[in-house]
Amino acid sequence: MNIRHSMRSYLPLFKHELVSVAIFSMMTNLMMLAPTLYLLQLYDRVMLSKNELTLLSITLITCFFFVVMAFSEWVRSTSAIKAGVKFDQLLTSRLFRLGFAKNTQSAGQEANQAMQDLTFIRQFLTSNGLFAFFDMPWTLLYVAVLFILSPVLGVLAIILCIIQFGLALWNQRSSDQPLQQAGQARSTALQFIESKVRNIETLHVLGMLPHIRTRWQAVQNRWNQLDATAVQVQNRNQQINKFARYTMQSAMLGIAALLAVKGDISIGAMIASNVLIARALQPFDIIVSTWKQVIQARQSANKIDSLLASELHSEPDFGTPEIEIKGKLTLEQLTVTLENSGKTLLHNINLEIHPGQILGVMGPSGSGKTTLARCLIGVCPWQAGTLLVDGYPIANLPAQTYAKSIGYLPQDIALIEGTIADNIARFEQPDAAKVIQAAQAAGIHEGILRLPRGYDTRLDDTNAVLSGGQRQLVGLARAIYQQPAIIVLDEPNSHLDENGEASLLASLLLLKNQGKTIVIISHRSNILKITDVLLIMENGAVSHHGPRDEVIAELNQNKLNQAKQKLASKAA
Repeated sequence: MNIRHSMRSYLPLFKHELVSVAIFSMMTNLMMLAPTLYLLQLYDRVMLSKNELTLLSITLITCFFFVVMAFSEWVRSTSAIKAGVKFDQLLTSRLFRLGFAKNTQSAGQEANQAMQDLTFIRQFLTSNGLFAFFDMPWTLLYVAVLFILSPVLGVLAIILCIIQFGLALWNQRSSDQPLQQAGQARSTALQFIESKVRNIETLHVLGMLPHIRTRWQAVQNRWNQLDATAVQVQNRNQQINKFARYTMQSAMLGIAALLAVKGDISIGAMIASNVLIARALQPFDIIVSTWKQVIQARQSANKIDSLLASELHSEPDFGTPEIEIKGKLTLEQLTVTLENSGKTLLHNINLEIHPGQILGVMGPSGSGKTTLARCLIGVCPWQAGTLLVDGYPIANLPAQTYAKSIGYLPQDIALIEGTIADNIARFEQPDAAKVIQAAQAAGIHEGILRLPRGYDTRLDDTNAVLSGGQRQLVGLARAIYQQPAIIVLDEPNSHLDENGEASLLASLLLLKNQGKTIVIISHRSNILKITDVLLIMENGAVSHHGPRDEVIAELNQNKLNQAKQKLASKAA
């Protein structure tokens, strides 16, 4: 498969559209000579001959040229729109996949930003700014006609075009930095709002809104200031450009009038020269007025290029054949270190977890339990060590193969907008029998049936229709929906009452009997009833590991020894 890693690599696919825009831009600019020819005929022929038939004829011919010009502009606009749609269709799904490829909290923001960048580029493809670039080469045509009218007018036109080009270049250099800074400040402000909206209830309850508002105002003020600066620079440049254009057109008309007075050109040529220089300078004027769109499109293209290039560094496909994962997990010297701070979250973890076994993971907060769970499900990068799944390095397994073999219940239950059935079925086409089976195994089937629309009940971002315990059980049903070989549950009983916890334990025993590999992270001791192996973590390292009863006995003995030592120290 030919994978393209930059925007430029897609250009050959738009050859037809680009050629169409170029051809009809040529037709449009040729037809733009019609007003000039009409003025020449009007002043140099009709006004002298006073022949009404001649006037009618050249008027009809000019109207025909205008129809051709309008048709050409419509066709090139249509071609640009088709190119925009084609561009979107080519890149949307790929950018969506790459945006969500990273297993990090920022993946959604990257995907959203990629979609926004794609929209900016698509809008630019249908803007006047793009057409101005296609019209600019035809400035030479208008200059050539001015040379035909008078070499003096032709030379003057070249000088004026050079001045206008210099003004456009100055506009680009003077507005680039302010526009980029304003764009970055805008992204920062939007990300600030998005991050706070996700936690709106907590902000209200804890009275944090006034303080958040103060910080937001600082972020917003910076954006407003930078945006105002960028707009001021653009407005200043546009006004200077407008002044220069009007002055140059007037200069052209004045020089042409002088030549007409001397008899070097006709009155028609004098009027026509003003129309020609206006048309010659128009592309430069449009580029200056739409430069903000140009900058935005260029920035978006660079961001998309970076995202496409990241595919080069993604995990390679080693061609591992489709295998049936049984669920044996082997960790060898697994170490996780934060890149930014250098803090080590896991220290040389060596562990084996077998199918048909329930491993309980316990330890104080911050001991690395959740990091270990994220490593097991393949979403936590590590700097050292190996994670083997049935003897295969996890990096060598196709992502979808491993995803189908994993059931994961995180601490924060993230149910996505859609129906309960969609969430349980992982947004595949729901299989009613499997959905009900998973819900029954999780102990939430009866609770769902009591809802007004049952499994068709829609969830939104708040998930207010479900209690915390119900969300947890729906998350559990989603984890076990595809009968995965490996099930990792992070605090699965944190929101459950006694009945819910009893139902959870029964479900886990059933899954264990089916030969599933189960890892449970929990602070609650009731979960110990069903665990086979117990792992105690402290400060990112394994403190105790072994059969449940042996570890518990060892812990109790340690507590007894510590108590004796305290008594002995007090007696001394």
